[in-house]
Amino acid sequence: MRWHCYFEQEQVAKEQAERRETAKLMFELGQKAYGKGMYGRAIEFLEGALTIIPRPTLFGGEIQIWLAMAYEANNRHADCIALYQQLEKQHPSFSIRRQAAELRYILQAPKLKISQEEMVSIPLIGSSYDSYAGTWSDKYKDRDQRRNWSTTNQLPSSKDYLGDFMVWRPPVGWEKSQTFWVVLTLWVGLVGVALFLHR
Repeated sequence: MRWHCYFEQEQVAKEQAERRETAKLMFELGQKAYGKGMYGRAIEFLEGALTIIPRPTLFGGEIQIWLAMAYEANNRHADCIALYQQLEKQHPSFSIRRQAAELRYILQAPKLKISQEEMVSIPLIGSSYDSYAGTWSDKYKDRDQRRNWSTTNQLPSSKDYLGDFMVWRPPVGWEKSQTFWVVLTLWVGLVGVALFLHR
């Protein structure tokens, strides 16, 4: 008799675990559908998961939060607010109650009225952007090839900026320029002071 009860309990536990896995899968499918903008399908999956998972559990609360967001995204504003309010008042988990309250507050916060002049205009990224970005390097490549660069001014394809910085190239007529010598003296002095203080 005891062995029979143990077997039944084990069978019930196994069924519950399978049902929970099914609910978890439905929840994940609901999240994916929501992420792809398929809000109707998301609602179906999430409501299906709630037929398996009890609403007062932490997992049940998480499913309901997503369901409320799917309601709002699917233009079911009243259902969304009602579900948030129900979670706020009745759910045993403090984190679920707080999350529902915060999301409801954001939805019901008074909307600021912004004039046309105050609005920021953001250009859409579309085909015009793609064609512009695609031809950017080509335009400049063609332009550079058309120019007749002298060998001393021509930029190599892989520019070594650090190497160029380390190699000193004196300006033309440097030996006669008094300003050059003043700047060079100051620069050497500053480097010397920096090295001395760094020690």
